[in-house]
Amino acid sequence: MTRAFSPSRNRAALRRLARRFGSNRRGVAAVEFAMIMPAMLAIYFGIVETGQAIMIDRKVTQLTRSLVDLTAQASTISNTEMSNIFDAAQTVMMPFTSVAPKMSVHHIVIDSAGVAKVCWSEQRNSTKLARGTTVTIPADVRLPNTSIMMAQTSYDFTPVVGWIIKGGAITIGGSPIYMRPRLGKAGGSASIEQVERAGVAMCPGFS
Repeated sequence: MTRAFSPSRNRAALRRLARRFGSNRRGVAAVEFAMIMPAMLAIYFGIVETGQAIMIDRKVTQLTRSLVDLTAQASTISNTEMSNIFDAAQTVMMPFTSVAPKMSVHHIVIDSAGVAKVCWSEQRNSTKLARGTTVTIPADVRLPNTSIMMAQTSYDFTPVVGWIIKGGAITIGGSPIYMRPRLGKAGGSASIEQVERAGVAMCPGFS
């Protein structure tokens, strides 16, 4: 005999089914983990990338200091010696060698009026400053009738999650470090002690 259709019986069955479904906790942990996993991954990669960026920043500072220090120790620098200085300084960046750092070193001569100009400039993966270019340097190193070495380096760091960041790469560094010549020789029209670049006239006399 076919049992007659009963709306009340069907509603009761649906309520029992809903109670059984609501009390079933199997899979809740998996669902919750799937919901928070993107945030956990973002936090993890953020910590890793921040740690790497801090280490690279320290390496870039050491690179800049090494570059200006090695240059300031010379009295005359040839093309070969300049290349060797760049090579030696660049080893400081290990193990972050997948990207070549941008390096530049500039010999600045300050005349009797306190105007600082570039006598010579060299670079690797960067930009040279033209001879005679007037530059702004801190007042405490801008002493008339003196010279100073200035080095600048930077590193383009691309995080693993770089696609989140507009432009991808982040430039770390770029701040100059200054150092007086240690074994310079007097030259130029004012006999200012400076580091001579082979094949380049000493300054002042920037033409």
